[in-house]
Amino acid sequence: MEREQWRWLDLGRQGPYENAAVMPVLVRSVLEQGKPILQTSIWGETHLNVGWFDDVDSTLDLQRCEELDIAVMRRSFYGGGTAYYQAECSMMWGFLLPKDIQILGVSTNDLDALLAKFQVLFSDALRRIGLSEVQFEGSSDLRWNGRKLGALTAQDVVACVSIGGFLNLAPPDLTTYLQVVRIPEDKFKDKIVKDMTEYVCTAEQVVGHPVSYEQLRDAIIESMSAAGVDLELSALSPGEAKGVAKASGRVGSPESIRRISSDQFLLDAPSGSCCGFGNFKGRKLCRAGVALAPDGRVLAAMMAGDMHVSPPDVMDRVAAALTGAASSNTDDLRQRISTVFEAEDVHQADQLMGVTTEDLLAAVLVAVQAAASIPTDATKDENPT
Repeated sequence: MEREQWRWLDLGRQGPYENAAVMPVLVRSVLEQGKPILQTSIWGETHLNVGWFDDVDSTLDLQRCEELDIAVMRRSFYGGGTAYYQAECSMMWGFLLPKDIQILGVSTNDLDALLAKFQVLFSDALRRIGLSEVQFEGSSDLRWNGRKLGALTAQDVVACVSIGGFLNLAPPDLTTYLQVVRIPEDKFKDKIVKDMTEYVCTAEQVVGHPVSYEQLRDAIIESMSAAGVDLELSALSPGEAKGVAKASGRVGSPESIRRISSDQFLLDAPSGSCCGFGNFKGRKLCRAGVALAPDGRVLAAMMAGDMHVSPPDVMDRVAAALTGAASSNTDDLRQRISTVFEAEDVHQADQLMGVTTEDLLAAVLVAVQAAASIPTDATKDENPT
């Protein structure tokens, strides 16, 4: 097989806003240049990192974050849950791949096959630094004895395909995190270890000695070379650097952080409505919110979760489709969801980490039940649910 030529950016220590801003810029470069990119980096600043579809109020106490002066940002277009990253404790990587081509013998249009291929590649990298006991479990987790020390996910990010992830290198101090975190109901339904302090694991704990960013980075490079990829080390171009500087100010804005917010949903709900929220855990967590009229009609809806799905507005479109539905008509609710979520433009790794219409519907039905259980004389203005 002919060796593949990729571009590699070793971005080193990065702050949260810089990291979030660089990804859309590199995605555009992949689209324009048609050349795969590997980027590697390590968190250089402690912060909280919210997934694109996550309901921020179900995962974080934002007021407490502000009181403790903890940086919070929302990833642009990338799904997954809300994560706490301490400086120097976690490495990140991203394989950004052009669409409609073959990478390592796999079509980049087949997210399941692509993710399976990179799981093999990354397992080889872990073996090289003594982490062969670490296994892929659940939808995307890297776990050791039921404890999570990282993840590898696949997502269509519209302009290209992203296979990205992180690995905890050293134990973070979770004292601050535990003061602000909120664990959504059912989040840990599929996990053996339920306690957050026990659930988080690191490479250092597995091998019994420190594992550096440089060691894991070099292991990934060696595994890619063995798989047939030649990497050309480069820096951001002047145009890319300018784009990163321009975008970095947006990802930490209040508007971005509260893009999906149950607190904001309650504030915006029509007067006289009853609001309820519900979760359902399939391969990924699905969350719904509904505002019901006295006759049971859906006046407004919110859809959220830690899924990895494209396009980035798909959950907003599902929520919009539910507006006007009779909440008691399950068949109509299912049809409204499937019309959006099963359309040809919706793309995800279905077999390994995909969510389904039935998953979303289950969350909606829990939310409807929660809203319907509110006394009829308790309107939105009186009810802080």
